[in-house]
Amino acid sequence: MARRAGDTLTKFGNGRRGRPVLTGALITMMLAGVGCSMMDADQPRRDLPDSVPDVVSGGEMTAARTAFETGNFGFSARYFQQALETDPGNMEACLGLAASYDWLYRFDLADQAYGACRKIDDKNFLYYNNVGFSQLLRGELGKASVNFSQADALSPGHPVVQTNLKIVRDASDG
Repeated sequence: MARRAGDTLTKFGNGRRGRPVLTGALITMMLAGVGCSMMDADQPRRDLPDSVPDVVSGGEMTAARTAFETGNFGFSARYFQQALETDPGNMEACLGLAASYDWLYRFDLADQAYGACRKIDDKNFLYYNNVGFSQLLRGELGKASVNFSQADALSPGHPVVQTNLKIVRDASDG
């Protein structure tokens, strides 16, 4: 998997199998698009496909990550959903599903997915960071700030959270 400048490797969710996964890419991709995204939030980017190509059993997460990293958020949502059907406690899949919905501007579905994430682990700083970013995309700066602050309390000084807090401060000052 190719890394781009600014990507941060961190554990996303439950860290199964003890390996780091590319969560920074999910968050970094969100950060890269924040400027135009807040202005275009009322226009959908892509629809959810009715179906996606079959993948080998157990390959849903790999397919989901690849689809997300290439900007195919409809496919990533479907693959993350398949992964959640196999393992309902998979925080990475849950947060990935919610983030995919955010990029599709399907905030109604993102809110449902974030609700499921909260039930899996409401002490996960990535949960609060991603909810905050979802709110930032919607232009809800106050709510975003509260969630980024909660993420910061759970993982003090994390660079992605610090960047998001700075984005909110800058947006509030501008």
